[in-house]
Amino acid sequence: LPAQALAAETIDRLSFLVGFGVGGGFDQTARGVQEALQKSGLVRDVTVENRTGGGGSVAIAHLVETAARQQNTLMVNGTSLVVRSLNREFSQTYRDVTLVNTMTAEIFGLIVNKQVPYADARALVAALKSDARAVRFGGGSPRGGIDHLAAAKVLKQAGVDPKAMQYIAYDGGGKAMAGLLGNEVQCLVMPYSEALTQIRSDQVRLLALMSDKRAPEVPSVPTLAEVGVANATLANVRAFFMAPGTSPARVQAFGDLLERLVATPAFEEVRARFGWNLFFTRGQAAQDFFVQHERELRTLLSDTGMLKT
Repeated sequence: LPAQALAAETIDRLSFLVGFGVGGGFDQTARGVQEALQKSGLVRDVTVENRTGGGGSVAIAHLVETAARQQNTLMVNGTSLVVRSLNREFSQTYRDVTLVNTMTAEIFGLIVNKQVPYADARALVAALKSDARAVRFGGGSPRGGIDHLAAAKVLKQAGVDPKAMQYIAYDGGGKAMAGLLGNEVQCLVMPYSEALTQIRSDQVRLLALMSDKRAPEVPSVPTLAEVGVANATLANVRAFFMAPGTSPARVQAFGDLLERLVATPAFEEVRARFGWNLFFTRGQAAQDFFVQHERELRTLLSDTGMLKT
């Protein structure tokens, strides 16, 4: 499109659409970015709408059905949308909406309570190799959800059959943490940023990260590769989507806005506070990522015996 046409696309107000309740990870992303946009002065009129139900399906259906009225709306979703589509929980996929950019990639960690006898990640992995059911895992997603798949990848890369794993599903990360503190489970596999409060107050221990490098918020914690489990990486990605049929000029304008935002001190303050791992991609790079992400998640669902055909 001519530069003149692109320049005509202005953003004076913005609404975030969140398919989950207040206080969760998607809501935190929307409200954190809202704060940064307003403090940086990039956009003053920013609102957040929580339209809950159906694991995010109510929000995505609303975005699709009212597309003509949603030219200033960004829906927050990502990995959850891919997993739930693969699980046939709803019919839409990320291809049915317009991907603008990825924003963050929450790094999964192995978090244990004080009762476990494993001093470090090597000891925990050794126990699993001896007996796949030696450790009771928990997560804030159902079986077949992203926390379950993250745990499955740890076992798979350690040479343990993921189908043999003990996994207890909780309704959200808060309840999963309560289960860990109550010794209902021994290890949570969840984004470590969701447990920073408990980690920093020494209520729980973060043994290792499912990342290719250490995280600045927890510099003493090794990656799984450092303790002998190679290629055990997985992230819970947050991304922004617009309604189907949104013009390329409009998509570019919103992508430009968010790219400017991540370079501001206001965004860095929010990112550091929440422990977000910045993963900003747009255009073809973002599209390519989701193709690969979907492929990997489909494989993990197959490994756990939960892929629906």
